[in-house]
Amino acid sequence: MHFASSRTASAASAARPDRVNRSSVRPSVRRWVGLGQRLLAVALMVPAFLLIAWRGEAYFVLLVNAIALTGTIEFCRLLAAKGQRPHRVLALGAAVMLPWLAYVREGAFTEIGLVLVVLAILTAQLFRRDDDDALVHIATSVLAVVYVGWLAGYLVRLRELPLLAALPYVRGFHLLCFALLVTWMADTGAYLVGSLAGRHKLAPHISPAKSVEGAFGGLAFAVATGALASLWLLDGIVSASIGALLGALAAACGLAGDLVESRLKRDAHVKDTSSAIPGHGGALDRFDSVLFTTPLLYYALRFLVR
Repeated sequence: MHFASSRTASAASAARPDRVNRSSVRPSVRRWVGLGQRLLAVALMVPAFLLIAWRGEAYFVLLVNAIALTGTIEFCRLLAAKGQRPHRVLALGAAVMLPWLAYVREGAFTEIGLVLVVLAILTAQLFRRDDDDALVHIATSVLAVVYVGWLAGYLVRLRELPLLAALPYVRGFHLLCFALLVTWMADTGAYLVGSLAGRHKLAPHISPAKSVEGAFGGLAFAVATGALASLWLLDGIVSASIGALLGALAAACGLAGDLVESRLKRDAHVKDTSSAIPGHGGALDRFDSVLFTTPLLYYALRFLVR
């Protein structure tokens, strides 16, 4: 009877090969559906982001505030999932203050602001009673401030960079667009090439979906984008070859930022930091690469902008 049942089950499976085929292609279908959601979110949000970035000034600072505040909330949730109690109010305050300090007088007071926030966190810990993890809570609070609020402030600093070199204010919009374009094209290239030709895992213990082929695809996309975008966004500032090198820098740093955030989520046993952006997850899921690339591109371009 057991043998007959096995033969019957085998025959039934053979008679319905479509079920096997559908289940075998389901992961790839989900990837393409995810790509559609990503593209839709980009089509809706990027124009609004660029319009505010083009306007600049306080309007853009408020937009960066929204990104930094959302990212800080998400990061504090990751810490809470690990049982940590960071100084949430001070971290959120830093997410508001640091981008504004990056805006005032071209960022002349940002370091002072960071020092004051760190000292405030250290002092605030004195008023927490029955806390056996003071060292951990201080460290995670400072990390929340530096990783999100401080690094997000470089979006503002890059937008305001032309003021340091007496260039037209609109050139800051060009610099910002270049940084975002090469970063996000590296991410898009890695996603497309990885989906189509990914075979070798890049970091399976951190992000199983990422592949070596995808990483090289992202690098190629970023280099090509950097070379081409420099001709119309950074004309008179850098050459196409320098633009390609900046694209390569963005691809490498962006990949590191993506993997770092993936490592943090895996440690907290969280898939996405939130569902704020359809197809992209939360603010940290979307801006994890940008938080790494923008500061480095800012300093690289600061020496190139004259």
